[in-house]
Amino acid sequence: MLIFIFSCLWYLLPAALGNHNASCGNRLPLPGILKKGLARLAVPIDFGVKWHGNEIVGKNKTWRGIIVGIVTGILVAGAQAILYFNVSFFRENTLVDYGKINFIVIGALMGGGALLGDLLESFIKRRLNKPSGKPWFPWDQMDWIIGAILLSSIVYVPPFKVAITTILLYVVVHLCSDRVVCWMGIKKREEVI
Repeated sequence: MLIFIFSCLWYLLPAALGNHNASCGNRLPLPGILKKGLARLAVPIDFGVKWHGNEIVGKNKTWRGIIVGIVTGILVAGAQAILYFNVSFFRENTLVDYGKINFIVIGALMGGGALLGDLLESFIKRRLNKPSGKPWFPWDQMDWIIGAILLSSIVYVPPFKVAITTILLYVVVHLCSDRVVCWMGIKKREEVI
């Protein structure tokens, strides 16, 4: 059972870290030149344009976040591929067959899917007049997970049991990590449920 839980968490890790890093791109420990380059991309995806009086997705969804999320997804999938090819434990317990699926492709699809799911949820929140940054359980926790699973299904379709277990596990992980970042002062208490 523990190995199955590990496999589910390991499977979606590129999306999880991609989604996380997208939201804290300005606080990542990067060399100055990269920080400056990314700072130029801290432009809202919707460029501040309003639709029916509301933001389309909100000012917190930036091009920097998209780039950071996708690159993180690729880097994490690359690390997974290295472990897959060099450590039998990971080869036996990794759901994605890195011998057949390119880590750049699956990493980009997972990172991009996580962010597309988050963008769609933000778009819907704006249509429902829910303020940016305010919690919307369970969609805040599930949007990126479902987006990543769906988009990466282009190259890897997880078994139904894996998909459901992964969603449930990462909802719990997300809720716990929200508490930690609130405790650390990164998020405000009203931004978490």
